[in-house]
Amino acid sequence: MARTKAKVAIVAGACLLLAVGTAAIILSSNSKTIRGIQSGWSVIRGDSGQWNFWNYKVEAHSTSGESILASKEQYGDVTLSADAGSSDLAASLAIRLQDARNGYFIVFAPAYTRVHPNAYIILAKRVSGRQTILASYEKQKLLTVGYSAKIKVVAKGPSIEVFLNGSKVMEAEDTTFGTGSLGLRISGYSSSYPCDATFSHVTFY
Repeated sequence: MARTKAKVAIVAGACLLLAVGTAAIILSSNSKTIRGIQSGWSVIRGDSGQWNFWNYKVEAHSTSGESILASKEQYGDVTLSADAGSSDLAASLAIRLQDARNGYFIVFAPAYTRVHPNAYIILAKRVSGRQTILASYEKQKLLTVGYSAKIKVVAKGPSIEVFLNGSKVMEAEDTTFGTGSLGLRISGYSSSYPCDATFSHVTFY
């Protein structure tokens, strides 16, 4: 009986250590992700003061136009995801950026925000500042999502797929850009039409 209790205690202790270790790994991963963005990404349009890093989140605010935070590293086939949200306009991800005027943008605009009532997700290509919509999603499901959602984009060769909370909602093929930087984007127009956005659990591989 004593030996059995000892075995149970050892197993329980091992499970507790595993649980604690897992939590530490998760916290470390989150922290490294944010620190990685702080050190390995830079603002290529707008002002660095529009971007803040707090409590494992990237928070952004603009009343003076577009602002883009982009990675210094270049990626081709890549998966980029984030819990993205906005209380007034939109929160956007970007892939294969050549610069602020060239690349692919995934724009998530929640429903019933302060200055924008309609909900949509668009996949857009920007060439020399001129934007073309490659795919869009404006289904009823978006009305129940709220101000924040997990947005994921998977690029492999010419194929680009966009996921909303784990479900694929659109895809397109385009060969204009094969590699480029990753990015987070906001765009607010004035104090009456600001853009406040948050990005958390940002992952890319």
